[in-house]
Amino acid sequence: MRQESRSGLACLALGVVLALAGCGGAQQSKEAEGSAQAVVTLPQALSASDVVRVELTVSGAGMTTRTDALVKTGGQWGGVLGQLPAGTGRTFSAQAFDASNTVRYAGQVTPVTIQAGQTTAVTLLLQELNAPAPFENVAPRILSLVASPGTVAPGGQVALQATAEDPNAGDTLTYAWAASTGSFGAASSLSTAWTAPASAGPVVLTLTVTDSKGASAALSVTITVSTGNGSAAVNVDFNTWPQVAGVTALPSSVAVGQSTQVTASANDSDGDNLSYQWTADCAGTWTNATSASASFTPSAQPSGGTCALTVTVHDGRGGQGTGSLSIYVGPPTTARFPPEVVETFQSVTSVPPAGGTVVFRVRASDPQSSALSYSWTASVGTLGVPSNGPTQSAVMWTPPACVVSGNTASITATVTNAFNLTTVTGFTVSGLSLCGGWAATGAMTSPRSFHTATLLKNGTVLVAGGRSAASGSFLSTAEVYDPVSGTWSATGPMASIRELHSATLLPSGKVLVAGGYTGLGRTATAEVYDPASGTWSATGPMASIRSNHTATLLTSGKVLVAGGYGSSSNNIATAELYDPASGTWSATGSMTSPRRDHKAALLPDGRVIVTGGWNGSGGIHATAELYHPASGGGWGSAGVMALPRVAHTMTLLNDGKVLVAGGYGNGRHHATAEVYGPWREAGSMARTSVSHTATLLKNGKVLVAGGEGGASSSVATARVYDPASDTWSETGSMASPRRGHTETLIPNGKVLISGGLNSEGYLAAAELYTP
Repeated sequence: MRQESRSGLACLALGVVLALAGCGGAQQSKEAEGSAQAVVTLPQALSASDVVRVELTVSGAGMTTRTDALVKTGGQWGGVLGQLPAGTGRTFSAQAFDASNTVRYAGQVTPVTIQAGQTTAVTLLLQELNAPAPFENVAPRILSLVASPGTVAPGGQVALQATAEDPNAGDTLTYAWAASTGSFGAASSLSTAWTAPASAGPVVLTLTVTDSKGASAALSVTITVSTGNGSAAVNVDFNTWPQVAGVTALPSSVAVGQSTQVTASANDSDGDNLSYQWTADCAGTWTNATSASASFTPSAQPSGGTCALTVTVHDGRGGQGTGSLSIYVGPPTTARFPPEVVETFQSVTSVPPAGGTVVFRVRASDPQSSALSYSWTASVGTLGVPSNGPTQSAVMWTPPACVVSGNTASITATVTNAFNLTTVTGFTVSGLSLCGGWAATGAMTSPRSFHTATLLKNGTVLVAGGRSAASGSFLSTAEVYDPVSGTWSATGPMASIRELHSATLLPSGKVLVAGGYTGLGRTATAEVYDPASGTWSATGPMASIRSNHTATLLTSGKVLVAGGYGSSSNNIATAELYDPASGTWSATGSMTSPRRDHKAALLPDGRVIVTGGWNGSGGIHATAELYHPASGGGWGSAGVMALPRVAHTMTLLNDGKVLVAGGYGNGRHHATAEVYGPWREAGSMARTSVSHTATLLKNGKVLVAGGEGGASSSVATARVYDPASDTWSETGSMASPRRGHTETLIPNGKVLISGGLNSEGYLAAAELYTP
């Protein structure tokens, strides 16, 4: 603030203007009143729209606060304020408004003393109210750079792949590859190829990543090309704060103890002289910290790996602006190369004779001389345990007996270095035999699932009962498949609708059907089918109603029915014998435990083995039992399986042993298999399987098809168990996924699959498997 006390002589110097205010003794009667002249000069840097109105307010004790709008004349704002009461402690406040009536500049001066008959000059410096936003930026960072290979022949190509990041949302990154010689395929892309020059020698390739605010990062890799009553005059001035337009750092990523050169770009629309002060939020030392360009050296690793360098710019008149740039502090990023496979070896290129193996070997090196690890995979067959060394690995491969059509034998070696970069090389083997395949045959006249299929003595297959839809639609119909023509024909229907029943071929060639579920409940009724007439006739009912039971033809010609779902929806342990000669049932010994959805098989010695199933309390059995017809129909233990199983399969093998495969238990689907005689673990199926079917083929192997996979959905896959090698092999998949189907070996050695259901509904389709 500046005050002036002027005499009457000053009034004369002001000429006509002050004559309006009055001077000398002639004005004594007017001393209580006066006038003030205000003059405001705007900076040349302001545009016409920056300030369109300036208001001056005068206030103080013993006076009424007054506000006047100053008038712009030429490049100045001014006006005359009259009748200002004389006194002390007056406050002069000014505000400058833009075209949108927003206050852009403001300032005040106090205290000001107004003396009667004198002119007091007051100068106000108006400060910008809204300082420009500080400049902030985080430099981009190159995360990785991979060049492959590191050594290239003249004219050869090197694949370049880099990754970079910028933490600032909205920043746009640009990329630039540079080299003293050679050429880039795409010099502005993170992924490109560099073509080596004709001359040999080391060439430095440099990638520079720059953000849209001017910050950049660079990384290089070396490739070897080988080969009061008075008056007041008021002056108002304006100050625009300086603004930081940009901050750059080279380099923007440094190690502890390494310096970076930072430069700030700032401007001040008033043309004020600017001063600079640099600070950092991490430990380190500055050189030229009060200059626009300074050097900073971090002395310790900051938490998080970044350090913010901030510059504060002052204009010497109370205005300031700031800018910040975060740099990375840590070990430098270096280019890495994947390992190189320098040699491969394969003992033979085609499948060796049965029982033979193939040896594969790779030799590798690593450009960084880091430790190498090896892994092997095979599309088919079995890999042995690899023999690994520092620079080589070898493995022995046993081919499968056959492969599904369309599959090839490919063996892959993967070499990985300590930086997790990999190189893959592959081998192929020709001459594999094709596995058996599937072919469509005639569809049944009705879709059905949970039915029975029985091979008749004339070579045809009888299918009976089941259901054809998810809700109801239980069937009493039956039909016969003719393998010669591949067609189905209807035969006489059963007297009762039923599913989950049993069907047994009797020595007479007739078929006994017993029990099952009718939609209204389980039944004890039984019927006999006569292939000669194609009709059904009633026979004696069982003593107990049941479904989900087993029925086994004994060597005596009688039929043993055991377990199942009983009358009160309880699992039962009772068993009965059917005599085809009298058409009647008689009780026999009960199993030691209730069972449902278990499996039964006739052993060569005439006994019957029963395995798994649901027990009487909602659990699943791992136990097995033996039925002894010769000792009066008693039951005894047959040991315990390794796992509890339900919805599994059980198949009598040619050597008299019994194969148990898949099923559900312990809360999961099983891929395991076991062999009874006594119990032992068998080869794993590799895939889980539940509610599938199994058939002993004429070659002594076992075909397993369909069922539920691990996701409880129907599958079309099939596999074959070879008892001689105790191994499973994949065979072709069926055309349709299915479960709740039947599987029947027919006289020509093929296997008939009929019906079932999948996600599309109940199936009438049938397929034939040829081993």
